[in-house]
Amino acid sequence: MMIRSFSGLGLATCIAVTGMILFGAGTGTAYAQAQETGAQPSKVEITIKDRQHGYQTVGMTHPSHDTIIVVRNQDTVTHGFASRLFRDIIDVQVENGKEVIGKNFRSFHVEPGQIMTLRFSTAPMKLGIHGPVESMRHAIWCDIHPEVRGELYVVETRGDLGGG
Repeated sequence: MMIRSFSGLGLATCIAVTGMILFGAGTGTAYAQAQETGAQPSKVEITIKDRQHGYQTVGMTHPSHDTIIVVRNQDTVTHGFASRLFRDIIDVQVENGKEVIGKNFRSFHVEPGQIMTLRFSTAPMKLGIHGPVESMRHAIWCDIHPEVRGELYVVETRGDLGGG
């Protein structure tokens, strides 16, 4: 049997390091990583008909979850799909589109009449001062046509389907 004892300084250091890890070393944001569940990827479908109607979004995703976003460009011009959602995501696989790096955001361009697919894992759930953030709404916009906008939801659920 092995017994470890900690001095007051050793225990304080252990608690301080744990706090820094949990709370992002003083950045004011903490992250919680969900365990792998083997669930199917979330699918979000976005249709761009024209500049007047913006993005039509169907579906949502969850924190720390494999996600597929399908963007259908039914317009006659190239459109961009930009969001700060991609700021913390390193690996986005793009099929039938082109990644464009902008100032403080990433965008993905899809040609007229084409369907672009993005595959990635969403960032872990953020923890605020009062606990987990239940859901996060991310603005999406066309970096070519600023009037084309929409929203994408990352929803945290706990327990059985429907949260709890």
